[in-house]
Amino acid sequence: MIQRLVYAWAAIALLGVIVLAVGLAILWRQGFGSRSEPSNMEASIAMKALDRSIPAKYEKMSSPLAQDKINIVEAGGHYQEHCATCHAENGSGDPKFHGIMSPRPTDLRSQETQEMSDGELYWVIKNGIRWSGMPAFGKPGDTDEHAWKMVAYVRHLPKLTPAEAQQVLHQSEEPMDHGAP
Repeated sequence: MIQRLVYAWAAIALLGVIVLAVGLAILWRQGFGSRSEPSNMEASIAMKALDRSIPAKYEKMSSPLAQDKINIVEAGGHYQEHCATCHAENGSGDPKFHGIMSPRPTDLRSQETQEMSDGELYWVIKNGIRWSGMPAFGKPGDTDEHAWKMVAYVRHLPKLTPAEAQQVLHQSEEPMDHGAP
């Protein structure tokens, strides 16, 4: 009985070493440049790491701001100032610049993004995503009104009208009030 258990653990360990060796060989061959598309395995590992990096309390958190009190055009101005460079003016993830980022900026209009809770979106905006190019924005803590407005704007991106987009672009040309003294 004990001998079978030892053999089972040895087989599992050997399989783990083989998987690790194959993964390292693939990375060694491709390198860490951002020109090549990440493999499905690499993308899957990255998404699982992101999912596990967001503290559980944010999963059920919803915005403390009343949705009917949020000025979408003002929130869009903040989006244009901080996010559009990488995520595009319309949230598509097609950056304004021609550099290649890996991982690619997320399409904020996508079903995957829209299925995230308000708290998860807020956490990503506030804390960024390590090794991805997504910086942390705003002040520490869970009461940053600007970040909550950004969550509302991300939620609105799939239904943004051309007229609203024009108003947002106009708003982004005006100086933003970030609440600093």
